[in-house]
Amino acid sequence: MIKVLIVDDSSFMRVKIRKCLEVDSNIRIVGIARNGKDAIDKTLLLRPDVITMDINMPEMSGITAVEHIMKTCPTSIIMVSSLTQEGAEETIEALNKGAIDYIDKDQLSSTILLEKIYLAKDAVFRPKEQQPVRSEPPKPPKTVANHFTIVGIGISTGGPKALSGFIPQISPDLQASILIAQHMPAPFTRSLAERLNAESQIRIKEAEDQEILQPGYGYIGPGGMHMVVEKKGVISLYPKKDYPGYHFVPSADLLMASIAKAYNSSALCMIMTGMGSDGLEGVRIAKENKSYIIAQSQASSTIYGMPKAIISNNLQDEILHLDEVAERINLLCRRN
Repeated sequence: MIKVLIVDDSSFMRVKIRKCLEVDSNIRIVGIARNGKDAIDKTLLLRPDVITMDINMPEMSGITAVEHIMKTCPTSIIMVSSLTQEGAEETIEALNKGAIDYIDKDQLSSTILLEKIYLAKDAVFRPKEQQPVRSEPPKPPKTVANHFTIVGIGISTGGPKALSGFIPQISPDLQASILIAQHMPAPFTRSLAERLNAESQIRIKEAEDQEILQPGYGYIGPGGMHMVVEKKGVISLYPKKDYPGYHFVPSADLLMASIAKAYNSSALCMIMTGMGSDGLEGVRIAKENKSYIIAQSQASSTIYGMPKAIISNNLQDEILHLDEVAERINLLCRRN
């Protein structure tokens, strides 16, 4: 039984969400909250497994409520937002504060919401005091040459928070370009890039078609577009319809395979938190092309699906905790 708390100031949306959930006998709606403050109180009282959270509410916003809940009673929170630019910015902020996923109000349905609820119940939250303490920086295998000139990152659920945790720690002296396939729609990837750019020492931007790659830059694939490197040093973007066989967009599979074919042993491929197995087939190709593979650890992944697929198939060269990622990129992509 999955216990769900619905938080929304709109009676229409509360009824709509309830109807979407009541079709599943494994879901139990344990309470309703009408603003952020009410949400905090009922979370502490009812201990739900998952919360659906509106953003704009009276007395206390959903964003502020997320921050309080994640500090006092970490719970899987799905934001119910809009795909406007303002809605995207607010949702990215909520994801940075600890919400793990979001759903577009206009696309709300039982199928989509239940899928996210079941995914959210398995999210991992580990307080800082329970994180493993590292006595010294991780050291890569002695066989690794520090000459990687491109880094590909495939990431999904839990991604915005993970990216905001390590991208700002990337050195401004980085001698590689970073390409990020984050599963998100267009307004969200733009807002994510802008937020990361404001926090980081390297330049982070939404990728453009036929853009020339530059060292010390991070490029986020635009939502709704696949990002590949067909020609060394140049980004190519394609709409989803051009690659109908790939469900997730931007596709980690396509990104990993393309950079591996273009850069071979100079490519560093990373698969991080997210559901499913996007990236697995791309990493198989990367492995054949002598690229270096890193998977995020289970302990530090919000959702372990994507990195688990790599590790279960023994394709990784290393498994890294999220706290080690920036340090490793700085080490492997430094100036020799």
